[in-house]
Amino acid sequence: MEMRILPAASLILGLFLGTVQPLWADALDRMAADRLAAVRQSLAEWAKLRQEIPRPAPWKEFRTNLHVHSAFSHDSRGKIGDIVAAAHRAGTHILMFTEHPAPHYDFFKDGHQGLRDSVLLIPGAEEAGLLAFPLASIPRGATETVEVSGLVRRTGGISFLAHLEERMTVEGPDLTGVEIYNIHALFKEQKRLVSSMKNPIWLANAAKLINQYPQEAYSTLHDYPANYLRRFDELCQKRPHTGVSANDAHQNIGLVMKLADKNQVLVEDALGKKIFEMDRLVAGAVVKIPPDANPGDVLLKLQLDRYENALRHVATHLLMKKPGREAVWDALENGRAFVGFDWMADTTGFQFAITAAGDRHETGARPRFTQGMRLVGSAPVPGEWKIIRNGLPHAAGQGREFAVALTEPGVYRAEVWLDIAGEKRVWILSNPIYVH
Repeated sequence: MEMRILPAASLILGLFLGTVQPLWADALDRMAADRLAAVRQSLAEWAKLRQEIPRPAPWKEFRTNLHVHSAFSHDSRGKIGDIVAAAHRAGTHILMFTEHPAPHYDFFKDGHQGLRDSVLLIPGAEEAGLLAFPLASIPRGATETVEVSGLVRRTGGISFLAHLEERMTVEGPDLTGVEIYNIHALFKEQKRLVSSMKNPIWLANAAKLINQYPQEAYSTLHDYPANYLRRFDELCQKRPHTGVSANDAHQNIGLVMKLADKNQVLVEDALGKKIFEMDRLVAGAVVKIPPDANPGDVLLKLQLDRYENALRHVATHLLMKKPGREAVWDALENGRAFVGFDWMADTTGFQFAITAAGDRHETGARPRFTQGMRLVGSAPVPGEWKIIRNGLPHAAGQGREFAVALTEPGVYRAEVWLDIAGEKRVWILSNPIYVH
């Protein structure tokens, strides 16, 4: 399929309209029972359309989850066996942990690493606004983002700027890249959902829906990360940066209601911290309390961010010649990666490249402009393609494949969108190809 180059007027219009979600589409609206059912049906229809796409040699694809927390972090209770099992169910090959550092352990020496049940574990930390993955222990005490990225780089490690909404002006020579999607940042923006979660009656109803539609409910948070991508495009025009997705997986958003004694019901958060107690009669209006219930019995459990759902939601897909930590570094250093929202449809096989005179330049490549260059791509299901050049809409098309002639240098990246139950949702975000 030949894509169309967008005229100047369309570029401006697309910049403002191409990524805007309907005003009604926030996470709370998406949590309605009929909406969740419609989304599940839509996902089933996309699954039927999916086709395997062979990956050109020598590259192999490895699904990777960055920004994962376990019980090493103060705000998670996740056990490594449970996390690895969840990774298997999500189709993940590599887990890159980003623990919150603390004096009682060394996140590099003590952190999860090596192969476990065929999943590669890489230790790291969320520190000073970074996803930091050093190859040796680094000194504690540094708090400046640029300083810590330098410490990580000097060990042979890599680092990514995290939570861009908090540091839109930060940049540094030692950064490998940046998060271009962080679901926790999107959760913080969902004011109506956060407010509703304080209502016990809403929570009781939501628990039933979340148990029935766990992935669809989790992914109600999914929105287009416009601010992140705007900053990413700015940085990539200065020098190459690798964009990665942040699962920010903790399994710590939820609550448990349990019988405290004959007259009181205890409400705890997902980490076991007491929120409040309520009278049994009041609690009985929210949840059913069996007459033979004993103290300690769980009456209601709500877990919005199960590891399996968090890991399946989105991943950074790496192109590597072989498995292993060194190959992970090579792929991330060179931008051979794309972000895929696999909860919608499996993105495995997606391709975005430049062809010219028999040569093929994969995502992250830095070729010199020559006549006859073509941007080419393919996706496992037919979607809406958007090509971004230097941060502005450049070309658009529809289908499983696209091709467009290049007429000038620039920083080119691709987006693919799908219609999910009547709502356009971004499905794939490629890293750029830098044409000099």
